[in-house]
Amino acid sequence: MDGLSHGEQTLHDIFRDSFVARRGLSGPGDDCARIQPPARSRLVLSCDQLVEGVHVESGTSARAMARKLLRRSLSDLAAAGASPWAASWTIAAPADRPLAWLKRLARAFVEEAAAFGCSVIGGDLSRAPALVLSCTLLGREGSRPAPGRGGARPGHWLVVTGRLGDAVRSGRHLRPEPRLVEGRILLERYRAAAMMDLSDGLAADLPRLCAASGVGAVVQLDAIPLAPPLRHDEAGWRSALGEGEDYELLAALRPAEARRALADPVLRRAGLHVIGDVVAGAGVRWEVDGRAIDPGAAGWSHDWR
Repeated sequence: MDGLSHGEQTLHDIFRDSFVARRGLSGPGDDCARIQPPARSRLVLSCDQLVEGVHVESGTSARAMARKLLRRSLSDLAAAGASPWAASWTIAAPADRPLAWLKRLARAFVEEAAAFGCSVIGGDLSRAPALVLSCTLLGREGSRPAPGRGGARPGHWLVVTGRLGDAVRSGRHLRPEPRLVEGRILLERYRAAAMMDLSDGLAADLPRLCAASGVGAVVQLDAIPLAPPLRHDEAGWRSALGEGEDYELLAALRPAEARRALADPVLRRAGLHVIGDVVAGAGVRWEVDGRAIDPGAAGWSHDWR
């Protein structure tokens, strides 16, 4: 057995030996995993990537990469109001990446998954010119189906959890906190009409929700909760709207439900803030004291020639 085969088998052994058995799931080791969700339950699926040099800086630790990969994927489940159930993932790494580093990565990923009640049921390994990780998650919906982005209507209030901005500079993007509990509460208690996670920045993500719903929005810039040490000025708004990597939730709620949600003790601990209104029309208007403001932020986008 050559060095590559030995290293690959070592990683497969970590996946197999770390499997947390749950009803309806088979573990790694076969060509396919078998899944059998409970009767009458609905599943949601999300897929995400982490590329060294794009989503994290070169030299980021194996544990930090594993943590961010899983948690940014879990943030999508939070936006669906779903509970984590099963994960598969892939590792594509350069041949000169030490096996000891890859073992730390594998152990960190399965430990993170277990901490969120998620079984790792399979994946794939490969050499590649650059380090590219991917994660596919299966989540279980609760009593209400995932709201998606298309249910916002004129008159709804727009709310966000937590605080926005400064995630990259502060390093907070390496340790996101997926709002799984908050997402379920917003959906099941307060009937969120539309919901999504904020990964590319509010300036990029809110227009996507509006387009999906066929509506427009008016946002009060001074109502946006800013992460310290940001201030309510042009620089602070640019960071909060355009930097991305916040992994908070954006939701559209009926006004009566929004008022109730603002008093919810769990949502208050997380920080729930009304930032604006859904309106008829298209596009997003950013305001301060009733005046339209151009914040000069577009959000994150992958561009190709």
